[in-house]
Formats: sequence, C-alpha cells, structure tokens
Amino acid sequence: MRIFLILLMSIVSSVVVSICSLYIPQQVIISEPIAKNSTSFTSSDLIHTSILQVEQIKTIPNKIHVGEEFSINATVKNTGIYPVTFIANLCDSELYALFDNKVEVTRAPECKMMADPVKLNAGEKVIVQRISGISGLTYKALEEGQSNAKVLLPFKINISDIEVVDSLVGNKFNVTINPELSNL
Repeated sequence: MRIFLILLMSIVSSVVVSICSLYIPQQVIISEPIAKNSTSFTSSDLIHTSILQVEQIKTIPNKIHVGEEFSINATVKNTGIYPVTFIANLCDSELYALFDNKVEVTRAPECKMMADPVKLNAGEKVIVQRISGISGLTYKALEEGQSNAKVLLPFKINISDIEVVDSLVGNKFNVTINPELSNL
C-alpha cells in the first residue's frame, strides 16, 4: 500500500511540474493532493481537469453483498481539444477506486497481456473497466451500508507528437453494500 501511495504522489508531482513548465493557453489543469486514507470524500479531494471526465461509475455486479468481490466500470469522455491516452484493457486497466473502510482493496495477480493505450480524441467517449482479481486489484465488500468512494484514472494529454503531459482525473461515487446472501 505504501508503494502505491508513493507511485500516486509521484504521478501527482509530475503533473504539477509538467504544468508549471509548460504554458498552454487553451487549457488549465488544477492538481490537488489525494487524501488516500480519508473516509469522507468531498469535491476538494478530487483532482480536477477540463480535459477528461469520468461519469456513470458502476459496479459489476450491480447489487453487492458483504463478502463478495466486485469490479468497477465508468464512462470516460474527452472534453478537451487534445487527444488523450490511457491503459484500459481487461487485464491491465489504470482505472482504480479508493474506498472507505467498508471495502477492502488488495493486490491481485495481473495478467501479462500487453496492449496499446486507448487513444481518445476530442469529443469521444469509452467505457473503462477494472476487473477485480485479474487486473492487479481486488475489491471486496466488508460491511453492510453505503460506501463512499472515488474513482481515479491517470492519463496522458498528447499536445503534439513530442509534447505529452501526465494528468489524473477523478470523480466520487457511492456503493451500496447489502447484507450477506446467507442472511437473506
């Protein structure tokens, strides 16, 4: 978990440095640090960008019970003027979620299938998934009730063939965890 936090902070730091070193009048990217261990999520916890939006966040399956593993998916839309790229195949998705203590996130084996990054041009959208258990992480419901979460997706803004800016987009969502199936 500590390595994951260091990697995440490294990505955020590189975004800030890249933005400070580039002057791009068509866009403004505002980065804020992510409070990884926070159990209350507010809009100020999220990293904002006018380039990419994450919406329609769902779990697979739709109805989750205590003790069950689940996956997440979201619609990602490029609202900027530059193409963006990110990894989003079934084995190796960069989409991930941070949950409060009602959901356990553990490392899982990653399949080794290599894939080209998804390229999303201005105005395009795509559904991105993080399949629990095969794409490096497992999400497991621990406790009944409403779980507060935020989904994050690192991506690259392709300003030109030689200029690329690392960035991160996120959005908050809630997951309802139902009682164990054996208790029904």
